[in-house]
Amino acid sequence: MSKYKKMRDPLRDPNVDPAVLKELKSIVGDKKVTVSKHILYAYSYDLTFVEGKMPDYAVLPQNTEQVSQIMKLANKFKIPVIPYTAGSNIGGLCIPEQGGIIMDLKQMNKIIELNDNLHYVVIEPGVSHAKLAAALYKYNLRFSWPVGPPSGSTSSCSLCHGIGGMSGRYGLNSEAITSMEVVLPTGEIVKIGSCAINDKAWHSVLPLPQMDGLFKGWLGTTGVVTKLGLAVHPIPPILKVFTASAATCEDMAYYMRALSNYEIADDVTAVSWWLTQVPIPSPYKPKPEGKPEWFSFAATTSWTEKEKEAREEIWQSVMDEEKKKGSSVVYVEYPDEALRARTQLPSRIVGSTKNYTKQGGGGIAWPGTFTPLDKWGVIYEEWKKIMIRRNFSPAVRITDYRGVHYGMLRAFFTFDKGDIDHTENARQGIVECLRWCLDNGGIPYKPGVDFAKEINKRCDQGYLSLLKRVKKMLDPNNIMNPGKMALEDED
Repeated sequence: MSKYKKMRDPLRDPNVDPAVLKELKSIVGDKKVTVSKHILYAYSYDLTFVEGKMPDYAVLPQNTEQVSQIMKLANKFKIPVIPYTAGSNIGGLCIPEQGGIIMDLKQMNKIIELNDNLHYVVIEPGVSHAKLAAALYKYNLRFSWPVGPPSGSTSSCSLCHGIGGMSGRYGLNSEAITSMEVVLPTGEIVKIGSCAINDKAWHSVLPLPQMDGLFKGWLGTTGVVTKLGLAVHPIPPILKVFTASAATCEDMAYYMRALSNYEIADDVTAVSWWLTQVPIPSPYKPKPEGKPEWFSFAATTSWTEKEKEAREEIWQSVMDEEKKKGSSVVYVEYPDEALRARTQLPSRIVGSTKNYTKQGGGGIAWPGTFTPLDKWGVIYEEWKKIMIRRNFSPAVRITDYRGVHYGMLRAFFTFDKGDIDHTENARQGIVECLRWCLDNGGIPYKPGVDFAKEINKRCDQGYLSLLKRVKKMLDPNNIMNPGKMALEDED
């Protein structure tokens, strides 16, 4: 008998309506829709602590018109629809809270336009990081690739305010969006940005009203983006990564702030000692005596050797100033493999979550937050107490975004998904960490339902009311990924 308590099997008979199934098949064809339990099961869970829930149908549309017809059918029968691409998100965002139709968009995977003159692309939702990277590299272009699997959806990452390897210079991937085509929850097809004025122009969402915000950060609850324009950038030929260590999170944070003031780096990131260990030690493992607690890398790119030398001079001046202040920040050598993993993105090395979870039991989740930099040290020290008390290694990452006033603060929890108690311990720890962060100004990104409930408890009531009104306006039958933002619980 195993010592672990097994989680209940979410596999159940789908609630199939023959009329719905017939209409879905008439839209996409017999081979592009299924109600088979063994296939639906793959859509019922992810790596997080979120309890698995079965969809009733899975459908693979091939184009925007089919997406529109599916949405009209769903409204007719009042069936939930959950947009789904690669399924690599770690937040339970695609788990169907109320069953319904999984709309799997992975076969809509065309790169519609690659404008190497104006530096933008137009893609469908199924275009992966790897596919877009391969196409861009032919023109010496790049996107701000996230630390995620190469199979992940570029579109989904951008729409959900995902981070990337150039967030320090250009901001979040959502800030790269230039135009979009969207199928509304009621089935209408609309264009937003420059393409709405001229269907051959996909270069900008400005100076028009920024209606793209109705579909960014909404977790697939306001529409299905079927085409997305994104800004891309040339690849300078010279890479230089500045690496440093520090004894405390506060020292590291203020070094990162000082460096970011000069705006010389594409990416400025640091990780705790426990996150430098891959896989993450599980259960908690004490840091060896004398080892620094924090390690930072700042990736810079230059067009000429003189430009690189200027960046080196700036970095050295920052280090000198930190030393004068008595900071514990010092230069440290990074292993070449680690540097390649952080700069040669998309990366299988850091993009595969299984690499982090091998000791933890296959489950992983985190409170990923956008948090003011001056709160990182305070929050980290409390997170560290929470995680060690619950027997988790405090594997934490901090990253600056487009300047110095805020950035990403994220704690990795790895756990055994086959053990109910271990999984629940992780869930409680993650929510406990989130509450502490929310109370100190942090805001979770890609928030799952547990996180959304905590946000809604604290937020301005006018803000919450406006969210509900916008959702109701766009989705009058509440069929788009219902329950995911926990708005229903507030009624």
